[in-house]
Amino acid sequence: MTDIAFLLPPGFFTSGVTGLIDAFMLANRQMATRGGPGLRWRLLSADGGPVAASSGLRLAADGSFAELRAGEVIIVPGVMFDDVASFERVLASHADLVARLRGWREAGHVLAAHCTGVALLAEAGVLDGQPATLSWWLAGWFRRRYPAVQLDAQALVTESAHILCSGATSAYQDLALKLIARLLGEDVAQVCARILLIDPNRVSQAPYATLAAYNGHNDPLVSDCQRWMHARLDQPFSLAALAAAVHSSERTLMRRFRQALGDTPLRHLQQQRLFAARRLLETTTLDIGEIAQRVGYQDTGAFRKLFTRELHCAPAEYRRRFARPSSERVQSLANDGSAKAK
Repeated sequence: MTDIAFLLPPGFFTSGVTGLIDAFMLANRQMATRGGPGLRWRLLSADGGPVAASSGLRLAADGSFAELRAGEVIIVPGVMFDDVASFERVLASHADLVARLRGWREAGHVLAAHCTGVALLAEAGVLDGQPATLSWWLAGWFRRRYPAVQLDAQALVTESAHILCSGATSAYQDLALKLIARLLGEDVAQVCARILLIDPNRVSQAPYATLAAYNGHNDPLVSDCQRWMHARLDQPFSLAALAAAVHSSERTLMRRFRQALGDTPLRHLQQQRLFAARRLLETTTLDIGEIAQRVGYQDTGAFRKLFTRELHCAPAEYRRRFARPSSERVQSLANDGSAKAK
């Protein structure tokens, strides 16, 4: 029997606890039919008392953090926050938990974190030099705050010898499957995926991200650059032209983009173009070649390769999965055409 401890920080996402427990329950039913040991779990809070989730639901704890047992797999759910500033205050309020996480990793515990809970592991320093993912909208902030972490903001789940991380919100499902596969076997995880209607082949958060993920900063110079680039997505890019347009130097722009976004101006432009391409795929019936040209790529083949590499699915597959109803697409195409005519 493998023991699991769910940690309950105030304001945790309910699904990051109960969703995994449902998956573990199904896994145990599978193990019962095979005569093998399953999973056993309990809930821990800072003082051993009940904790209110972000939804207002209160869960009773089975013990306190201080009562963690040797060998237990530790799961840290995500927590709710209003903005980055408030999230940083949340992290600061969990100094005791952060210190405990550091000690538990040193003691050999396996750690798993979901969504914004990954930041608690990063705050503890246990992710330095390790692969990680988290909620895609925090990617820029995370890179700036924890530069030693090998962040893959597009991944749904990352895994190393002793640490697992999962992305935004419903990625708890992918984390559950990864833990079941690791602790009970890949075949058990596959059965659970079928029962829970989880697509085990999805590997990326990228198709779900929006351009807002790249605007989480307070740098007015970078904001000016973003607006300038967005207005010229279909035109060739020149860093010198951008610098001249915002009355700055190329070196300054490179430095400020890395500080604000964790990216270069060209890389950010690429993300803007891909976001625009995704919107056209979702809302219009334009062919792939026309979309490629509208977002600045004259070579349709190169655009397809880039799109597939970054979003882990081809443009046609993306349209099949995310296209809006035909009436919305027609209206959007009409609006897009009238806008271009202006």
